[in-house]
Amino acid sequence: MNRTVTTEETQKLFDFCRRHFVYHYDLQAELVDHLASSMEEQWQKNPELLFDKALQKTFRKFGITGFSKIKEQKLKELGRKYNRLLWKYLLDYFRWPRIIVTLVFTLVLSTILKMTENDLWIIAPYFGISTVFVIYYYYKIFPRRFKIAKINDKKFLLLEQFKRVQYTSIFFVQIPVQIINFRNILNISFLQNDIGVAVISFIIILLSIAMLGELFYVPEKIKEHFREKFPEFAIE
Repeated sequence: MNRTVTTEETQKLFDFCRRHFVYHYDLQAELVDHLASSMEEQWQKNPELLFDKALQKTFRKFGITGFSKIKEQKLKELGRKYNRLLWKYLLDYFRWPRIIVTLVFTLVLSTILKMTENDLWIIAPYFGISTVFVIYYYYKIFPRRFKIAKINDKKFLLLEQFKRVQYTSIFFVQIPVQIINFRNILNISFLQNDIGVAVISFIIILLSIAMLGELFYVPEKIKEHFREKFPEFAIE
């Protein structure tokens, strides 16, 4: 009969991961599975091999960086996963009849840009309204709608993705303002004619839609995926 990792030894593997600076439970679980599989392969060849010896031989395979490289790879994977979801949200958004609404908003904004002599009258309200909305979102909407209550204080790499919402919301607020600023600074003829203004207007509307997707759609998916993967930790 092949030797396998026991429940008690599994807990030791979790403790081992924590001692090596892996504090996120979902990453710990992946590493424990990997460590256990590797150790059981060793026991198939040498059933008498001690647990600690098998663990050390397995850990040496990770090299000098230990588990840090695995964590970086996992963060990149999660980042790419939710970037794809955001793109999916945008592609789904630009369907009938919402594409017409988007074009109408683009037309309205381009008309305002052409009629307004001082772009500050556009930049200031946009920046102010967006900033107030994002602040309200973080203090009121996010805690009520997306924050996940857990049965303990375990950390999860999956939930770290909520931080991306904080970073990208700043990006989505700042970029439209910078686009209009660059339009004035560069003074390129294309950016001043009807087509150029229409393109700028569409980009600003697109970024605004993307911001809504990042603030609402992506967090909803993160919350959904957490409850699917770790139902034992989520409090309804």
